[in-house]
Amino acid sequence: MSDSSTIKITHSTGSYEICVGRNLIRSVAELLSGINATGPVGIISNAKINDLYGGPIREAFKQADFVTRTILIPMGEEYKTLASAEQVMSALIAQGMERSGTILTLGGGVVTDLGGFVASILFRGVKLVHIPTTLLSMVDAAVGGKTGVNHSSGKNLIGSFYQPDLVIMDVETLKTLEIQDRISGYAEMFKMGVIRDTKYLKFLVDNMDACISPDSSDILIQAISRSCELKAAVVESDEKESDLRRILNFGHTLGHAIESTLGYGIVRHGEAVILGMYGAGWLSNQVGDLSSEDWDSLSTMLKRIPLQLPLKSLNPEAIEKATRLDKKVAKSQLNFVLLHGLGDAYVQPGIPMLMIKLAVDAIKTAWEGRE
Repeated sequence: MSDSSTIKITHSTGSYEICVGRNLIRSVAELLSGINATGPVGIISNAKINDLYGGPIREAFKQADFVTRTILIPMGEEYKTLASAEQVMSALIAQGMERSGTILTLGGGVVTDLGGFVASILFRGVKLVHIPTTLLSMVDAAVGGKTGVNHSSGKNLIGSFYQPDLVIMDVETLKTLEIQDRISGYAEMFKMGVIRDTKYLKFLVDNMDACISPDSSDILIQAISRSCELKAAVVESDEKESDLRRILNFGHTLGHAIESTLGYGIVRHGEAVILGMYGAGWLSNQVGDLSSEDWDSLSTMLKRIPLQLPLKSLNPEAIEKATRLDKKVAKSQLNFVLLHGLGDAYVQPGIPMLMIKLAVDAIKTAWEGRE
């Protein structure tokens, strides 16, 4: 088996391993045998990723006497819906999927989220293995047990907490990513540094070029592994997002609203989170106790990340309205993740909606002339 780092995550009903390294796809059948998978393997992917990796994976399973079923879904956030989940389940059932089987997701965040959701409800739950093929899905969707699909009113409003049995992260799959997709994944790693580990944050800033390069360097493997370790520590202490885990939403309240108002496909999730982190940092300084020194440091780091977005199209009123539909609204108040300082995040309820609009104005001003 190829060299890799292994991270163990424990949760309320057991544990699973995250394997990070090179050429791990070659060992997929061996790795599934290690979790006692026996029934059919339902591979959920999209046409592009299936063309790249589906053939070798199915051949490896064939050699190990695994039966496979492959279901392809269209690419795009707009297809992460209940209707798509039902179509996937209907196709799997028609092809003889069994309760003893395993769902294997092969793709980015849309495939990971939707496939995980299917695994959580098909036959009341089957084994689940993720093979994320984007940097964002490696450090976000594939870790932590959140699954979900979108609703017309907002992103990820329908879903479940369902832990995988295994996660395989082969960094060789990242070589085909566009630069915007690598930056999108970098944003989620950057977020973990901002909220949990300033030493890791400095590592990411110092090695940004290596982290967003198409090369599968040791630095990138180290960055992915540390991000997963940090997220695992949070998830282990708060699996169902009742307390500490909510800090993982830093930058996401505004980020999701920016994503939905600009339009899925126009802005990547991580790109929107970069802007959302800027807005959250600005709010932390304006209505919270984040020092001007820390805010200047954070804003400088964020503005160094290369972005090419139509920021003139940001509509403060539309974004403010979109935040009202956020999952983090509780008792009619918006719970916003802010910073006491770098590495020290907390949840602040009751952020005035006027401040949301002003935060969007601050984002637009910060990136003026950089588009």
